[in-house]
Amino acid sequence: MGAFRRRVAPATSTCLSTAIANPRDGITRFPEEIVNYRQNVVLEALRQVQVFLDGNASIVGSAIAKARQNLDGVVSTFTSHAAAQETGGMHSVGETARQRTLRATLRKDYMAPIAEVAKQKLRDVPEFHALVMPASNSSTAQLAAHAAAMADAAKAHAQVLTDAGLPDDLVAGMLSLADDLSKSLDDRKQHSSKKSGATAGLAAEEGRGRSMLKLINALILPKLRNNDALLREWKAAKKVPKKPGVVATVVSQVAAAVAPPPAVSPAPAT
Repeated sequence: MGAFRRRVAPATSTCLSTAIANPRDGITRFPEEIVNYRQNVVLEALRQVQVFLDGNASIVGSAIAKARQNLDGVVSTFTSHAAAQETGGMHSVGETARQRTLRATLRKDYMAPIAEVAKQKLRDVPEFHALVMPASNSSTAQLAAHAAAMADAAKAHAQVLTDAGLPDDLVAGMLSLADDLSKSLDDRKQHSSKKSGATAGLAAEEGRGRSMLKLINALILPKLRNNDALLREWKAAKKVPKKPGVVATVVSQVAAAVAPPPAVSPAPAT
């Protein structure tokens, strides 16, 4: 028998799409779900610490009163940022869906009929360029602006449009819809900005939360050293679990995807 080659399965798009290193700039970026998980477990640990401190106030004593006050502040701010992030994301997605509906209605029910009449009856007017359909890949802002320009041009030829059978209020309706589309675009930007601000706030509170856990741990450990059961309870309360296997799996998948196939020695001749 002659030499043979081991077949190596091609790298899948999944392992490349989840890579944590950007090949363009070399900067490591974690998937969003890992970041969210990390912040959630920190917040949960902070809340568990609150429960522990409330249940063992007589043992812990008043020495950590200031630290406890700061802990409560971190939890409150953390929770507010999390709610703002979720709300901003939901509203942003909602406005995106609304814009798809508004775009389709504006193009099909308002702009297309006017453009068709203009193509047949208004080719020679100076405003004809404003009465044609915009490109299908126009941005939302471009579409709204084109609709406003089309409405302005159409007003000068309202009689031609109505004589062709278009409704008298078509131009006014198109303007109203274009305004709704522009407002939706502004609203989405506002919600996205709020989400970005909340996300930055969460990152900051995560760091503060981890610092608080370390500080409180240093303050109460001396009070728990002679109580094994309570010490174990405290360690469980303050523990911030890591998401098992995610980063390691991603790294191994990427490494496997880019590694050269293993060398295989030829089989001995028979």
